[in-house]
Amino acid sequence: MKHPNRRLFTIPVLSLLLPLAAADDPAPYSCGPFLLGPGTDTMTIVIDHVSPVAATLEWGPVGGEGSVVEHAAMRHHIFALEGLEPDREYAYAITTVDELSSGARTFRTLPLAPESYRLVALGDVRSQPKEWERVARRVLDHEREALFVIGTGDYPADGRMYAQWIEQFFVPARDLLGRIPLWPAIGNHERTREASDATKEELSHFFSLFELPGNERWYRVDYELMTLLVLDSNSHVDPSAPQYAWLLSELRSLRGRFTLVAFHHAPFTSGPHGRSHADGTPFEWPLDEGRRFLAPLFEMYGVDLVLNGHDHLYERSQKDGVVYVVTGGGGAPLYPIDTVPNRYQERARSAHHYVALDVSREAIEVEAIDVEGEVFDRATIAVKDTSLARRHYFLSEQLESGVTLGAYDPEANAVPYTITNELSEALEVTCQVSDGGGRREEVSFTLAPGETRSSTVDLAGAEPGAEPWRAPHVAKLEWLFESRDQTLDVRVEHATEVVLGRPFYPVGAMNEPTLDGDLAEWTGVSAIEIDEHSPVVQRPTAHTGRDDCSAQVRFARSDTHLFVAATVTDDVVADKEFASLFRNDAVHVLFAGASEVEAGVEKMELTTHSMLFTGTIRSSGGAGARGAGTQRDGGYQVEAAIPLASLPLGADGRIGFDIVVSDRDEGPRATSLLRAYSEHRKRDDPSQFGLLHLGRR
Repeated sequence: MKHPNRRLFTIPVLSLLLPLAAADDPAPYSCGPFLLGPGTDTMTIVIDHVSPVAATLEWGPVGGEGSVVEHAAMRHHIFALEGLEPDREYAYAITTVDELSSGARTFRTLPLAPESYRLVALGDVRSQPKEWERVARRVLDHEREALFVIGTGDYPADGRMYAQWIEQFFVPARDLLGRIPLWPAIGNHERTREASDATKEELSHFFSLFELPGNERWYRVDYELMTLLVLDSNSHVDPSAPQYAWLLSELRSLRGRFTLVAFHHAPFTSGPHGRSHADGTPFEWPLDEGRRFLAPLFEMYGVDLVLNGHDHLYERSQKDGVVYVVTGGGGAPLYPIDTVPNRYQERARSAHHYVALDVSREAIEVEAIDVEGEVFDRATIAVKDTSLARRHYFLSEQLESGVTLGAYDPEANAVPYTITNELSEALEVTCQVSDGGGRREEVSFTLAPGETRSSTVDLAGAEPGAEPWRAPHVAKLEWLFESRDQTLDVRVEHATEVVLGRPFYPVGAMNEPTLDGDLAEWTGVSAIEIDEHSPVVQRPTAHTGRDDCSAQVRFARSDTHLFVAATVTDDVVADKEFASLFRNDAVHVLFAGASEVEAGVEKMELTTHSMLFTGTIRSSGGAGARGAGTQRDGGYQVEAAIPLASLPLGADGRIGFDIVVSDRDEGPRATSLLRAYSEHRKRDDPSQFGLLHLGRR
């Protein structure tokens, strides 16, 4: 644990009336109460005191039942409230037996999915408590609808001094910080050590006061329409730094329609901190790294708005589609504008102020407001088409990854599936089966956010497409996902394939042909094409195309025999037989058991029938085959009858097979091998074979 002396409480809503403690002039805690970690159903209330105190929290929805939580004596109290209602006002008070009290306060949880909302950004409140109090009072009085405040750093003058946190930050803004939650970035005056420098002791009170996500130096906040990335510019951001890797990963992930980045040191400023060397390199390394390493990432990944402080002024700049706002006028001594040139500047003013951000699905409206209430700058940051396209890409990936298909069940002719809705809105799902036999709607249902459905898709009626021997028999499942995402319609189409079976050749019935090599009886029987699309697994450089060697191979059957016919195109037909079958001009049919083929067996004894151009049949593992062949212009023709009893034929009428055409060119060892299915030379490996279907599929 980061702080082993702390106790974290999760508070259920109890059926108690809420007698909120109040006092006309309560003795306050040193720091707090202040609000952190706002959510639609969460809020964290923190107090920190100079000495250990016991504390009792009384809280509950305004007008509803309340709860009481008691903490033992400690300096730092964290009341993490969960299970709250979205967009609901809650009242609370914290009291201690020695009459310390927060007084009665309220907060509001975030609305669930607003179409628009308002935020506040400010920074550099240090050193002048009265000026910070004026800014904080202005925000509290006129921005009570703001969902949270984004802090750009420098809260006390020296974050190692606990008294300065009290006097310069918490006391002047006690009413604001106890009612509107804060997401703070680290400033240089927090005096935190560099993240990777473990040789130094961490003396800053920043980490002992605030409870933040991640490592608390850099973290991410996602809310409707936007993603906020908070960085630590006091720690390095060069490409070798952990913070850079984290930022790059976040920018490459699913983000909101708008991306905001907040950190202290402004890469582009006309204030005194923007001074540079003669070569243009900023004096301060955080500004230099921001320009060299952060700005290119912001441009590449479509960041919309960068919020900074450090220079005590207001300045809005724009570079390559990214808006940079320096909001460092929260109370610290003001700096002059235009101390140095800033060619990206669009508006600047030296004034104590805050920035209001109105976020909607179309744009972020930026307003700079001074302590008198004057809006002295306005700008519109329209949503980028590239941001919407990027979000749609990641949403598509997310939805597609939520579909898991199980193994096809041939007996049930169905495939199991599991789908999870990863979105925050209801998801309409439709599935259609598409294949060679047509298309029809199969599944239609709705998933609530986070819901998972497991069922099956019935593939009855799925038919093979054209040329089933060439490719696996597949059914395509076409999924359509429809939902709402950040107030816009989402429509994602996703296709998955289910392999119903290996490539197969449906063998039809036929009277036994006259085995003369003429092939007249084979008219109308579909052929397997051994052509330029077929693997050449031996001497591929010697094979010069269809006219060099190609083949059409057909199968038919009777009750007792399997018939094979082949028409081979061969530019030079060998005039003698060599002892090695595969060094001849020949068509070889290799047979294996269908179950071994479907199991992916890689080595076994096969039944082989080789038909040489002369009509000679040489068999291995089978007997009784007969054949004939004839030479013709540009090649030869062969046909054979093979007893079914000699083949490893399954009871369901299926058998695994492959076809090898050997083409002997120059000399007995100069032979190319072409195959129908397998992509290797091994002839005893049936793992890539197709299937012959004799009878029912």
